[in-house]
Amino acid sequence: MPHESGNVNASLEARINITLLNGAGIKCLVDTGFTGALVLPRDFITRNALAIVGRETFKTVDNHEINADIVLAEIEWLGERQTQRAIVSETDEAMIGTEMLIGSVLTIDYITASITITKP
Repeated sequence: MPHESGNVNASLEARINITLLNGAGIKCLVDTGFTGALVLPRDFITRNALAIVGRETFKTVDNHEINADIVLAEIEWLGERQTQRAIVSETDEAMIGTEMLIGSVLTIDYITASITITKP
């Protein structure tokens, strides 16, 4: 069964690694309140030569509008190569949202400080 594993850090945040097809990886916060796929820091995008393919306006949870660049990231995820849209963040924070979890099971274990995402 394909799966991804991560950890719960000292701040009780569930984190999981996303790996680009070029091998570069980044630890991402699992944000079940974010309905998109990925948010990646601009520095990571620049280092890995991901091309900006557009710009979109988004509403944040507190109803603010932000404009952000969009890239297409080719990743290895749950045993498959995928192309996912990623919002470019001006911060150092990387996140995965619920779009990345469709068709999978998310388990966060606060006893063992582990996280797994499996595809049945």
